[in-house]
Amino acid sequence: MAIQSLYRRYRPRRFSELKGQDHVVRALRTAVAEGREGQAYLFSGPRGTGKTTSARILAKVLNCENPQDGEPCCECESCLSVERGTSYDVHELDAASNNGVEAMRDLIEKASLGTPGRHKVYILDEVHMLTKPAEAALLKTLEEPPPHVVFVLATTDPQKMSATIISRTQHLQFHLLPADTLAEHVRWVASDAGLDVSEAAIEQVLTRGGGSARDTLSALELVASTGDDGITNLALDEFVEAMIDRDPGRALTMVAHAISLGTDSRTLTEELIGYLRNGFLSLMAPELVQLPSHRLDGLAEQAQRLGAAGLVRGIELLGAALTEMRHAPDPRVLLDVATVQLTADSVSDDTSALVARLDRLERQLADGVPAAAPAPAAPPVDPSTGRAALGGRVRRAPAPTDTPAEAPTEPPAEVVPAAPTRSEPPAAAPSPSVAPSPSNSISADAWENTVRPSLRGMPRAIYAPAAFVRSADGVLTLSVPNAVHRGKCEQHRAAVERALTDFAGTAIVIELVDGDGGAGGGPGAGAGDGADDAAPRRSASPSSTTDTPDRSAPANRDEPPFDEASAEAPSFPDDDDVDLDDLIDAPPESVKTPIDRLAEAFPGSELIEEAG
Repeated sequence: MAIQSLYRRYRPRRFSELKGQDHVVRALRTAVAEGREGQAYLFSGPRGTGKTTSARILAKVLNCENPQDGEPCCECESCLSVERGTSYDVHELDAASNNGVEAMRDLIEKASLGTPGRHKVYILDEVHMLTKPAEAALLKTLEEPPPHVVFVLATTDPQKMSATIISRTQHLQFHLLPADTLAEHVRWVASDAGLDVSEAAIEQVLTRGGGSARDTLSALELVASTGDDGITNLALDEFVEAMIDRDPGRALTMVAHAISLGTDSRTLTEELIGYLRNGFLSLMAPELVQLPSHRLDGLAEQAQRLGAAGLVRGIELLGAALTEMRHAPDPRVLLDVATVQLTADSVSDDTSALVARLDRLERQLADGVPAAAPAPAAPPVDPSTGRAALGGRVRRAPAPTDTPAEAPTEPPAEVVPAAPTRSEPPAAAPSPSVAPSPSNSISADAWENTVRPSLRGMPRAIYAPAAFVRSADGVLTLSVPNAVHRGKCEQHRAAVERALTDFAGTAIVIELVDGDGGAGGGPGAGAGDGADDAAPRRSASPSSTTDTPDRSAPANRDEPPFDEASAEAPSFPDDDDVDLDDLIDAPPESVKTPIDRLAEAFPGSELIEEAG
């Protein structure tokens, strides 16, 4: 003979024995004790929370011969027959398998018949599975039921029920049991049943039960039969620690170990989602976490280190992977991909990854954790090839402590402005007594051949026409064509100053002056001394007789054009010696239209004009 399961053996017989549903017990006991019981109830809630059990207790007390304060005596023949399932006053119907209109019509016909007891109780389980015609047939009876009939509808998904059905019932919602209440109940059942179960096994039983009394007692029965090995101990906290440390190898090892113990990918993913959800709730609403109080503190501390953004992102990615696993040939691949995305920033480029990373950095700054060291600057670029120079980082300018101060470097001949067209005196050369050290100045050669070619993206394109004017006291003066171009350069000033600072080893700022005489940007912008303004104006003067290239032109001929689609820019030959007078127009007969080319490609073809 088979042994009765624990969840049936310890099923509550009275309202007082029902655990974790005090609001339901109070409503039903009060209604029965005062003779105000309703004619239709709707019990909804997760599985294993006592919906059907409460319906049977209500059926017992409504027909009990000796009820006491809204509780059945559980000793009279009516109560015992209800417990045995042989009572003529209680009818249970599984709406999942009897969901047609014929089953509802048969129920309605029998409902009008008399009964030995005071009430005839109909218990319809999983009522949300009824078809629309069956609901319509039941609705009329719920509106005007016979006086001696009480309907109790039970469902785990009330959202699928018709609103007209719900509006004609008293809706009582059942909740998952609190972890502490369920732990106390499990220990009492284990003691009463004589089961030898360790505390570690009880913890696993509570985790597997997830707040459901029936699922928890089923897990307890498994542990009692197989020992502590009955339930696999999944190190879910190890997965979260790998997310915190950004260690994909550690997370993948945990997943592989769990699967090797017999846990399939879908189950493991569901467990991880549940663990992350508990961590999220521990930050937002700790009273909703279905864990014992002594485990809540550790979970909350771990969730605090990961952050709400990281927890939400983990739930989203694992949830998406769980959905795709329905049609995947190998669900584990999806779990591995989601694991790497959650633990490695380099493979995650979605917005949620950026939000989680910013949240992590903000928490590090708030906790006083120093930021990570900046990435090394890009190496210098060889101007002849456009590629990074081999050993470029080693050949950078030495630090100021390694070499003595040197005399200031005079600007090269090609950038010396031409004779002034006005009476302003030329810019005076810096005095050797105030010569800047190599640590806070940039030479023209360094700007032209090293710093500017090392720029990437829009900064390189915008600063291509910028010509070296001078560099002193940590300020690099550049000449740009006009005020409009200067405004565009201001938008990318930070990137260029960062490249200059990386090259010189100290802070370098930029001062921009216009080729048409204006000045702006950088320290002292707009000061406009005569020497500062004369140089760019003379450089752009059309009367200049020097062979120096025009640095105020819209494009620098020595700098190859920037191509955003490639990290390298092709070089073009210098076209300074081209005489425009030597160019002649091609004869008209040598220019072929697209139609002429098509006619040559398809001999014998005929051009047809399309009408209208």
